[in-house]
Amino acid sequence: MITKILKWAGVVIGGLLVLLFAFYIYIYFNIESRVNKVYEVKVQDLVIPTDSISLIKGKHLAEIRACTGCHGTDLSGGLAFADDKSPIGILYSPNITKGKGGIDYKDSDWIRTLRHGLGKDNRSLWFMPSHEIYQISNQDMASLISYVKSRPPINKINRKKSLKPLGRVLTFFNQFPLFPAEKIDHNAVPVDVVKASVTPEYGKYLAITCTGCHTASFKGAKAHGPDEPNIPDISSTGNLGKWNSEGFVTTLQTGKRPDGKQLSPAMPWKSFTYTHEELDAIYTYLHGLR
Repeated sequence: MITKILKWAGVVIGGLLVLLFAFYIYIYFNIESRVNKVYEVKVQDLVIPTDSISLIKGKHLAEIRACTGCHGTDLSGGLAFADDKSPIGILYSPNITKGKGGIDYKDSDWIRTLRHGLGKDNRSLWFMPSHEIYQISNQDMASLISYVKSRPPINKINRKKSLKPLGRVLTFFNQFPLFPAEKIDHNAVPVDVVKASVTPEYGKYLAITCTGCHTASFKGAKAHGPDEPNIPDISSTGNLGKWNSEGFVTTLQTGKRPDGKQLSPAMPWKSFTYTHEELDAIYTYLHGLR
């Protein structure tokens, strides 16, 4: 009797393993098809300025739109989002200068990357948050490109990207935002200019960068890593709802919350250079979210 039960248990377990293996094979090829998908897009024409005012503005945009936070202040990359120890795969931020190991982009290539999340081959980039910034105004986009193009070449060869089985599974179930091109409206028409103002509308325009961690609802999420805290709710239903505008501004400028607690090192507040007006606008928007 016991022998028969063990035999049937073995058959059931074996069958489940076969099904799981078959399902993973399906996931594998699904991800491969998405990796190799070639997008047909019409790349926008933009005149990229070279004047000092545009470069200064572009530098500021690179800081508040998290370009320097990911690629480094010299834009040579190297930050590991997933290293050899990660069960997800290997993902290092690339060198986006013209140095050895970097890229040689024309203006159209920059626009393709930032507006569409695509590389020069029209395939989706990996883990590049183009979907968070692709709708910035034409003026801001031109200034941002002007700045990144102006950076001196840095010779730095970073690790090649790769994806492990868990990374494929998480991507398949939309738990890992690997392909930005899938999240972009490639027919969107950006506005020419967005004027700075202390309004919820301008705050929303700026706060889109925060969605990468705090999610589209700004209600927070689970921690990204084992040594990090859960990502907080930054809408009015979280701690921000108890703060006034000055408390929010002070928190982002000093890293210390109104209750005296220090922000987690996982929060890259030091890399942001928001103006007081910009922070007031973001607060106005976030404080109005229920």
